[in-house]
Amino acid sequence: MKDFCALSYSEKERICENAFINNGPYWHLFTDGTQMQNIFRNDEEFKDGMWSLASALHLQSEVRLLTFELMSNHIHLILSGPEEKCLELFDLFRTRIRTLFARSERAIDWKPFRMNILPIETLQALRNEIIYVNRNAFVANPSHTPDSYPWGGGCAYFSSWIKFISASPLGKLTVNTQRKLLHTRDVAPFSSLLEIGSMPFIPSFCDIKLGESFFRDARSYFNSLTRNAEAFSQIAARIKDSVFLTDDELYVVLNTFVHKEYALKSTTELTAQQKIDTARHMHFNYNASNQQLRRMLRMDLAILEELFPQ
Repeated sequence: MKDFCALSYSEKERICENAFINNGPYWHLFTDGTQMQNIFRNDEEFKDGMWSLASALHLQSEVRLLTFELMSNHIHLILSGPEEKCLELFDLFRTRIRTLFARSERAIDWKPFRMNILPIETLQALRNEIIYVNRNAFVANPSHTPDSYPWGGGCAYFSSWIKFISASPLGKLTVNTQRKLLHTRDVAPFSSLLEIGSMPFIPSFCDIKLGESFFRDARSYFNSLTRNAEAFSQIAARIKDSVFLTDDELYVVLNTFVHKEYALKSTTELTAQQKIDTARHMHFNYNASNQQLRRMLRMDLAILEELFPQ
């Protein structure tokens, strides 16, 4: 058996294809944050969300979670398993967090917290969807990178430090502590979940190794994190997401378009009509906001609001 690093591109790709064929079907399950109020407002509530997800997955053993992102008002899950079991998983998760927050004094309207689920049918599409989810918080919040967000699977992807973390089986904690973390009296089914710092250890409920197996290596994964604007655009359109590029990434796409379309080196050289045409391209293909276009193209906001009413 060759050392994996010594394998050729085609050999690595064949291994990834075999992993893809042998572990499907695959799904992107998500909720719409534009319709839902904030669920998780602080670290403690995010921790509760993590335990709710980890325990739901532990109860639905036919589903494997490849990566995920819990955001303040929506979630993304990349899943492997029968579709009906994935739907049952979401119902379990939704029930657990509804029950949890019902004990607090917060009034949450759960009606908009409905899931959508879309199939992922090719290896490259699966890679793109995993990366899209792992980027979600990074795109929304400049305080994070794709591998620093603690409420998602991205922080565990290709991270060598994972093996040095000493996580303990939940069952080794006192029963009262387990009940406090899980917010349930029946903790017996979850004794093999791993815990660290009052958090569920991500690799104990999210199959990071399987997710990594769909990429040729860490380098190919890393390179795709910020160099796949077209794929991110397609996914955003598919799931009706509004923001999928950071300002820095959008600026690169903008300048590439201007150079290719008009053979110009800078947006400052664009004519008034060229600016309007460029704004249309960036708005409809990359969901650029009016404020982003105002800053990058130095256009009057009133003109942009007339072109793209919000």
